[in-house]
Amino acid sequence: MKSTIRIDRPRQIIGLLFLFSGLSMSGVRATDRMPSASTQAIVSEARLNLAEARKNRSDPRAAVGHYLEAADGALRVLGSSSPNERSEAQSIYDSACKEVTILLRSTGEGWNTPQTIPSGKSTYQLRFATGSRKDGTWDPSYFDFFRTPKQVHEKIAHAEARINDWGGVLVGVYKPSDPRKYFLPRVGVACPVTAILDFRPSGTAAAGTRNVALKLYDPTRRSAVRLAGAQRPLAADFAAPFAYYPNPGLLLALSAMMHPRNYEQRTGLYMLEPYDPDRIPVIFVHGLLSIPQMWVPTVTAVESDPVLRGQYQFWVFAYPTGDPIVLSSLRLRESLAQVYQRYPKTKDVVLISHSMGGLLSQMQAVTTRRVLWDRVFRSYADRLYTALPPDNVVKRALIFDANPRVARIVFICVPHRGSDLAINWIGAIGIALIRLPSQIVTGVSDVVAEPLQKSLGLKRMPTGITGLSPQSPLLRGLDTLAIRAPYHSIIGDRGRGDTPNSSDGVVAYWSSHIAGAQSELIVPGPHGSFALPQTISELKRILHLHLAAVSASHQRVKQKNRRSAGGPSRGPVDHLPLPNQSLALGNRSHRHQPSRTGSTSTLAASYSELAIVCHRANC
Repeated sequence: MKSTIRIDRPRQIIGLLFLFSGLSMSGVRATDRMPSASTQAIVSEARLNLAEARKNRSDPRAAVGHYLEAADGALRVLGSSSPNERSEAQSIYDSACKEVTILLRSTGEGWNTPQTIPSGKSTYQLRFATGSRKDGTWDPSYFDFFRTPKQVHEKIAHAEARINDWGGVLVGVYKPSDPRKYFLPRVGVACPVTAILDFRPSGTAAAGTRNVALKLYDPTRRSAVRLAGAQRPLAADFAAPFAYYPNPGLLLALSAMMHPRNYEQRTGLYMLEPYDPDRIPVIFVHGLLSIPQMWVPTVTAVESDPVLRGQYQFWVFAYPTGDPIVLSSLRLRESLAQVYQRYPKTKDVVLISHSMGGLLSQMQAVTTRRVLWDRVFRSYADRLYTALPPDNVVKRALIFDANPRVARIVFICVPHRGSDLAINWIGAIGIALIRLPSQIVTGVSDVVAEPLQKSLGLKRMPTGITGLSPQSPLLRGLDTLAIRAPYHSIIGDRGRGDTPNSSDGVVAYWSSHIAGAQSELIVPGPHGSFALPQTISELKRILHLHLAAVSASHQRVKQKNRRSAGGPSRGPVDHLPLPNQSLALGNRSHRHQPSRTGSTSTLAASYSELAIVCHRANC
């Protein structure tokens, strides 16, 4: 007679629950002991859950349950001996993290609030990790929506800017009701986000209950996280956020030059990343017949540097290049003043400029007194200086102090002494096409117009192109003024090999070279050399240099403070450098001067007066 051992079904179920609970508790080490057949089954089940989640997006709660179960299952096979299984499990996990984040945010209900999500085998207690600078996590409430790199039609990624590791790679977008109030693009500001689902056993007695936290990491602050019992590198795409911003291309650049009035509302500084008082602003200033989007490949290449990433924040300055140069320079000066008024803890800025934009940057770091004024008006200078009030836009455009918050400048193919193209037939065609705003053409102040009409015979208002003439009194006066910040030059050479008699095709070496530069690099390229690999490498070198200089300055300040706090002082107590004291940066010392900025409210009223000044200066 045969004897049999019978185990009732409830006990079998309880035993299986204990088995799976033990595997969940022990994490990766338990899966190390799992046979290949078991891991294959778990991967297959995770794959099916991911597919079910995608099918059930119309039922968000059910879809979220499937996404969580897919990610949870994928993490259980990390100890598999099969590379293919580990790779597929990671792909499933990353996709689940990315897609469940987008789904949760798009539905709106339950975003950033704890939820209980039932699923086939488990019940998940879902919570959202809070934002923490220390942990490198974003606040979930900061983002209005998410996009994937594919959704932003990414075409600018660099190989070194992508890390294919753990987590769902996303672009998070914050779009306030009035973006320009905060110096943000009108489409909002885009950020790199890596979504992680972190599963933990529940502390309750309920069987099959799992705790899971959705964590939105900032990969510029955090490169690795502890996941499933081990430290794992975070996936990241640092180029995708910049691809989010629309690029209208040459048509808008041409329109901004030919019809500046249509571009006036776009003029100003734009932050391409969320404002951070701990990061050094780098402001990119474009040149003639261009728009800020030209800098995107350059910015993404610089951002790919692991040392520079997280140390700098990138801004751009937009302006209609058909307008007179001194007017655009005034707007940049006033935009910087507005930034420091809204964000007083902002660090000193680095300006990186191309072509005409370099003249705008140079005019942020010089103290003019009456040098430019006298060059422009000559025999009428004293009379006009007496007649015009101090806050007049003409005076503010030509008489100003160096901005003490400009810490370093990089000039790329800049016509410091003009370009012959501005006075040949090409420049003549460009000038003829430009239609300046009516405020410039009409309503000229008699105080300025009368002497100019008698001595010059005013025929046409000046433009951005006429300001590039080698005969410009403004450029000649600017060339005599000391630049009160360390500066570097990157100069294009079309490969003729005859530097210093070479040219980038638009600007000759004699115009782009300036004495006193901390460094000068000749790159084998045309006028548009701002995105050359050699230019990128030089920009990275300069930004590394700047970081070292700032760090050294901070260390000196700390040492002085420690000595001052060490006991009674026998002499004057050391203090931080004041704005009018000498501050060493790199190998060059420069003296900070108090800045003077005027209100933009008088800009439109005095627009025409500035145009007359620019006509006299060919600016």
